[in-house]
Amino acid sequence: MDIHAHARPHLEVHSRSKGHSAVAGAAYRLGLRLYDERQKCWHNFEKCALGEEIVRALTVAPTGSPSWCMDPQELWNRVERAERRCDSQVARDYRIPVPLGLSDQDAGDLAEEMARFICEELHVPVSLGLHRDADRDALGNLKSIERQGFHAHLYFPTRPLLDVADGDDGKGAASMGFGPKLHEFSKQNLGSAFIELLNCKWSELANDYARKVGSSSKYEYKSYKRLGVTITPQPTLGRSATAMERRGIYTNKGDSLREAMVMAQVYEKAHAGALKVQHAQALQDVRRDHGSNPHRHFGLLATSTSIRFQGSKRPASAPPLITPRGSLAYRLRTSAPAPTTKEEVEELERSLVLIEALDKAFAVYHQLQNEMDELFKIIEASRAAKLDVEFQADRSREKRTVAQVRLRRWEDENRWRIKFLASVGGVPMATHEKLRQNVQLHDGHVQALKATMVTHAIDVGEMEQQVEGLRSKVVEVLSTIRDIMVKLHDMASMLLPELFRALPESDRTLLKEQLPTLMDVENPNEDEGPSSKPAPEKRLALPKNAISF
Repeated sequence: MDIHAHARPHLEVHSRSKGHSAVAGAAYRLGLRLYDERQKCWHNFEKCALGEEIVRALTVAPTGSPSWCMDPQELWNRVERAERRCDSQVARDYRIPVPLGLSDQDAGDLAEEMARFICEELHVPVSLGLHRDADRDALGNLKSIERQGFHAHLYFPTRPLLDVADGDDGKGAASMGFGPKLHEFSKQNLGSAFIELLNCKWSELANDYARKVGSSSKYEYKSYKRLGVTITPQPTLGRSATAMERRGIYTNKGDSLREAMVMAQVYEKAHAGALKVQHAQALQDVRRDHGSNPHRHFGLLATSTSIRFQGSKRPASAPPLITPRGSLAYRLRTSAPAPTTKEEVEELERSLVLIEALDKAFAVYHQLQNEMDELFKIIEASRAAKLDVEFQADRSREKRTVAQVRLRRWEDENRWRIKFLASVGGVPMATHEKLRQNVQLHDGHVQALKATMVTHAIDVGEMEQQVEGLRSKVVEVLSTIRDIMVKLHDMASMLLPELFRALPESDRTLLKEQLPTLMDVENPNEDEGPSSKPAPEKRLALPKNAISF
């Protein structure tokens, strides 16, 4: 399982010093219309529920709690009345992400289990609001369906419920049914330990529900630093900038984030081709170490066809050829008629030696073709990535030009102030420094993209050289295949017709392209047996110089 990038739980404190209201917070999270008795106003968030933004909304309370604990209107107004100070902390919002791929039912069940865990551990009522994530990201881009999930708000007061009624003194928090402030958050060490417990519980539930839907992702509550993962979290835009971006209004923060994301994509594409080349080279090294490198086979094949098989006769004292079971030579040997004379035995042995070499030649040819296809794919991907880099470089040049124009215009308008500060040794003006840094930033992007394009050109050039090397080897293999076929034809091998039938369609097509005249042997006369030796008058007059090499 992989620890993938995902959001993590977050605990937020709602305080009157920040203008928060517990009633308003509950109304938003539950999608309700609640009346705030302290502020004398209504908080209406019913449109959220109507828009299907809120998938599940409920309030849970400890066993034996009074009935008003499940009534959001009564509960949260009591919470407000229990706090007397103008800067009181009125509630806490524990926001948890929900694993992607869960149904509405499973997502709601996960959030409800987490809410009941908090309820029992702290002895507090918890208002749960399961919200569907926005269909657009922070930059206003539409998310794909598989990236649209849920998040849940678990909203609970800062005081636990009273266990017994005799604690009610008729005033203060006790009169509202709440006890003193939760000691779990009164000290930093206690608060951090309890938050760690909450986050750990969320991680267990998230992984359980993810496995339930067949996901292999692992959800960790620890930070990247604690996990030892070298991933830089994406910077956040903030609530106001995100809202503006989703409405189609571009912001400075959004522009900076877009620029960073583009550079990251360019870097990834720029190195994708190089990584593929390294991977292909590593596979070749492994095959060479295990003795299955096609180049090694090619060397053996060239030696065998040019030296071992040049003679027209096999020595009589040589032992019978041992063909590997399942090979082309083995299959033709088992289907060939049994030789009756010494000459037929020698001819069969010579034919099988040539067919074995032909089988290896075809294997080498296909291996070289596969390597060339892989290189062509990598070259095509590298060229496509280079076009993307060129496009980004053009955009960065345009931005650099705009920044330079702004800098020159500002310097023309403030040239006397610049001279004065330079004469007295003063610090450059902040606006001037910012404009200069903006020019340097875009110029740095241009230079980085130019270096990336140079790297692309070098990588493509090296891969094209590799393709040329493979092509030369393909030419040598085809020459070997033609030589073997001509030898089989010249010696009028009895296995030649069966050889054509046993070859795969791709190999027969290759032979038609290389030696079209020889393919007449593929359809012998019906009077002849499938493995009979062709009559002398049926042999093809094929001079060797008529073959195109």
